[in-house]
Amino acid sequence: MKDIRELEQSWNHVDMPVLVLTPAEAGAAGQQKTGGAGYVPVYENDAARALCPGGTLWDMLEQGLRETIAAGARELPPFNILGGRAYSALTFDWEGWRVCMFHDVNSYYEENQRVINEAVMANRAKTSFLSEMSHDIRTPMGAIMGMTDIALKQKDIPERVSECLGKIKVASVHMMSLLNEVLDMSRIESGRILLQKEDVDIAEILHEILVVARPQADSGKLQFQLEIGRMDRERILADGVRLKQICLNLLSNAIKFTPVGGKVSLSLEIRSLKKPGRVLLMMRVQDTGIGMSPEFLNKVFVPFEREQKSSVNKIQGTGLGMAITKNLVDLMEGSITVESRLGEGSCFHVEIPFEAAEENETVYSQALSGRRVMLLDENEKQADQVRKMLGNLHMEMDWAPSAEAAVDLLNDTVFTGREYFALLTVDRLSEDEVLLFLPQVRQRMGADFPILLLSGGDWSQTEYMYTRAGVDAFLPLPLFHSRLAAGLYAFTQEGKNRRQQEENGTQWNFQGRRILLVEDNEINREIAQELLGMANLEIECREDGAQALERFREMPPGYYDMILMDIQMPVMNGLDATRAIRALEREDARRIPIVAMTANAFVEDVKNSLDAGMNAHISKPLDMNQVYSTIELFLGRSEA
Repeated sequence: MKDIRELEQSWNHVDMPVLVLTPAEAGAAGQQKTGGAGYVPVYENDAARALCPGGTLWDMLEQGLRETIAAGARELPPFNILGGRAYSALTFDWEGWRVCMFHDVNSYYEENQRVINEAVMANRAKTSFLSEMSHDIRTPMGAIMGMTDIALKQKDIPERVSECLGKIKVASVHMMSLLNEVLDMSRIESGRILLQKEDVDIAEILHEILVVARPQADSGKLQFQLEIGRMDRERILADGVRLKQICLNLLSNAIKFTPVGGKVSLSLEIRSLKKPGRVLLMMRVQDTGIGMSPEFLNKVFVPFEREQKSSVNKIQGTGLGMAITKNLVDLMEGSITVESRLGEGSCFHVEIPFEAAEENETVYSQALSGRRVMLLDENEKQADQVRKMLGNLHMEMDWAPSAEAAVDLLNDTVFTGREYFALLTVDRLSEDEVLLFLPQVRQRMGADFPILLLSGGDWSQTEYMYTRAGVDAFLPLPLFHSRLAAGLYAFTQEGKNRRQQEENGTQWNFQGRRILLVEDNEINREIAQELLGMANLEIECREDGAQALERFREMPPGYYDMILMDIQMPVMNGLDATRAIRALEREDARRIPIVAMTANAFVEDVKNSLDAGMNAHISKPLDMNQVYSTIELFLGRSEA
């Protein structure tokens, strides 16, 4: 082994810092044996000593790096800061010694840092742009949806106008859903998306999915089939927007890649798991489309991947849909698999575990318990399903597979004394004309006898014919327990009273409560005042946070029951105004409910609101039931 003088001759002329080590058990000239495995330093060249005046390079190294080098590791951190500059360390064996050379890479390091900083700044700018864009688009959308709500609440509006307004509302909600997905794309791509769990009604989710998917299938001249399996629970705790996004992505893909005359099917069921309160949602989307090759099947969930073949090249798409779907399923701790063959179609299977939400149907069952209905439907399987649902409501059912059987059941009531609460009927029978039979039922049973139509068709297209034939209400197929319960409940005395309250604007009654509404947009103020006024709230308005703070400060304690606060406002924003109110030296400043009512709708916006001292966060466009429910949560309601 070479001595120190030979080391100096070999390394002293090298212009980069060099550190030489020797095996710990061997020792070296001037070194005490330490024992154990590893290496100890024995020499530093002039460049190393110049880097560390008054000390040694070994002592200057961070402890973690010293331990890594002493352990004989070959891989070292790419950058090491020594004397304020960046060095890259290289270790190798040399004639029984361990050599560590430090190469000055400060210019490369600074360039890397500059690029990283620019990327971080660009990402922040992108996030800020998306947030601003979200706010700017939500403001006019809020006006559209708010004015639609106001128009729908007016009395005696023509039926056709009411129908158009209803469709505008449905389309607006879907537009907001699409907007949320587009504005959240950066979060999905970066894996930073957060799920927002809420109480989700599966029937409502499925209805919204079908509103989008069925017209797409019809326009492509495809057969669309829906299958509902076991539904142990109909309400779950989930991010409803993301769940819809998963299903719509799969359905849109299936429809897009299935030629004219093909078939697309959606199968859905929810089964209880062994663990109490947990359920498993199982979804299958299958098509008879062009299918995928085995090679592409391995890349179907990779971003921007699209199969290159003539049948696909004319179909527009980014190749992000399946990657986003996989990302969301993984985030929900679920699984997604796919089976496909070229020319035979594809089948996607999704399984996601959820917590079950509480089923709140006590009100329905109390009002409907003990009542009897007749079902006119030749489908025995569907009849058994309806019977089971009615049994859960403690109701009884008689089944009529034909119009003749229905007449016999009605005739029997004269002798048995049984009384029917309502008739449930399908829209088609193979041997009987339902449209001709229903007027006879109406004439016999009277104007107040409820007749409810079960149909999988578009109600808006057939409503005129069936209402003239005597139908009072429509229940979409496939039938859900919650929809059936709500539909029948509407014809009980309790249901009629509730509907009367809604029509009179007294379902939500906050008589005697005073709210400070802080909103800088004039149209939004007008909409909020109109809708809140329908619930008998007394409203005072201010246009920015500074005005709201001043008004709250000058009024006596307890004057306001709640503050509804916008976030983005001139002079003082809602977050700063909330902090300032909470800091006031008066008791009501700390306990008054302050609720964000804003177009800032990202999950982090909700966190910012709560961190600033707000009690809740409501996103625009406003869902007035959510607004009223939030007010009730903090203030209760007055007797109607």
